[in-house]
Amino acid sequence: MKININSENLEMECYLKIIDFFQKEKISQEETEIWKSKSIIELMKYLKRTHNRPLVANALILLLSLFEDIPPDTYNNRGVNINRMSEKDKRSMIENLKDEFLPN
Repeated sequence: MKININSENLEMECYLKIIDFFQKEKISQEETEIWKSKSIIELMKYLKRTHNRPLVANALILLLSLFEDIPPDTYNNRGVNINRMSEKDKRSMIENLKDEFLPN
């Protein structure tokens, strides 16, 4: 991703380049990793030149959100799938939640 610092709408152009690459079909994992790495390097160079932290931070967040296979937070894969619980367990859980959160 090349960052055109003379662009009138630099921020939008930067985000669109990331999204456009993400939407491309039939790109190998290797090509994706190379593009992602080069994009991060370009963003760091841009940050060094301009000190535009908000744009770089948001672009990095977008890159990581789209291209990294990481859960959104530490609680993403925790808990119980309610669709796999028995009816008895569901009723018990609902009663416990009522006792915990509803006033007496």
